Amino acid sequence: MALEIRQLRHFSAVAHLASFSAAAKELNLTQPALSKSVRMLEESIGVTLFERGPSGVTLTIFGERLKNYADLMLTLSSEAIDEIDALRGVRRGSLRIGCVAAVLRAVMPNAVTSFLERHPGVDIVVSEGLNDTLLDLLHGGRLDLAVTLRPSGALNPDLEYVNLLEEPLLLVCGQNHPLAGETRVSLSHLVPYGWVVPPRPDPDRLRLDALFVNGGLPKPRMAVETTSVVFQSAMLNATDNLSYLTQSSLHAQKHAGAELSALPLDVPTWMRTTCATYRRQSVARPTVNAFLRHCAEICAKMTA
Repeated sequence: MALEIRQLRHFSAVAHLASFSAAAKELNLTQPALSKSVRMLEESIGVTLFERGPSGVTLTIFGERLKNYADLMLTLSSEAIDEIDALRGVRRGSLRIGCVAAVLRAVMPNAVTSFLERHPGVDIVVSEGLNDTLLDLLHGGRLDLAVTLRPSGALNPDLEYVNLLEEPLLLVCGQNHPLAGETRVSLSHLVPYGWVVPPRPDPDRLRLDALFVNGGLPKPRMAVETTSVVFQSAMLNATDNLSYLTQSSLHAQKHAGAELSALPLDVPTWMRTTCATYRRQSVARPTVNAFLRHCAEICAKMTA
C-alpha cells in the first residue's frame, strides 16, 4: 500500500469542496483525470472514500478518517519544502497563526510587527477563531500555531501548550454605565445587568458563571454572545451591559478609542492564562520556534 502526495492532494480537495467538478477546477485538472486519481487511491488502500450521489459527494467513515491524516501530511510536506528552501536561501518560510479575539488587539499586533522586523522574509497569516475551533485546525494541520486561552478541561496529548501570559480578569462597563465611577461594587450589584461575552464553552465564560454561583447568586444573564472585541466594546458603550477583559486588553481597547471602565469589585475574579499551542508530532520548525520565543519576550515585557 502506497500513499502518494499527489493523490492525497486530489482527495483532500474533493473532501473539502464536496465536489469533483469544483475540486478539478481548483486543481486545474480535468474531472476525468481527478476521478481516476481518487479511484486509484481507493484501489490502493482497498476502501471506498466517497459516497457519490446526484447532489455531490460525501465522505465515508474511511474517508473521514483519511481526511485528517491527509491534511496533516500535506501540511508537513509543505513545511518540509519551506524549510529546505529556507536553507537554500530561496525563501524564508511561512507561518499560519490562529488567535482568539482576546489576544488579537493586546498581544499579536506588537508580536507580529516586531517579529517581521527581525525576520522580514517570513510570510505570516493571522486568523481569528474560537478556542476549540483553533485547536481543531491546529491538530488537523491547518495552522502552525494557535494562541488561545488555556483549556480548562483535559489537554489534547497530541498538542504542546506553552504558557505566555497570566493576568487577572477585570469586569468592565461603558463610561456612561450607572456603576461607572463607583468606588466599590459587589457581585449582587451586577445581577440586574446583561452581559456581552463569548458563547460557552469559552473558558472565561465558564469561570464567570462559577464566580456568581459560588457567591450564591444566579448565573449572569446573557444579553448578546459574540467573539468580536470590536462589537463587544461598541455594545458596552451603547448599553448598560457588562463584560470582562484583562488589563492589557482594556488598555488596548482604550488605545483604539473605546471608552470602557473597570469595576472596583470587592471580590477577586479569576486568572486568565494565554498559551501558544503547536503540534507535538510536527517537525520543530525554526520559524515556529523563533515566533514562540518572540511571543514569550513580548508577554514578559507586558507583565514586567
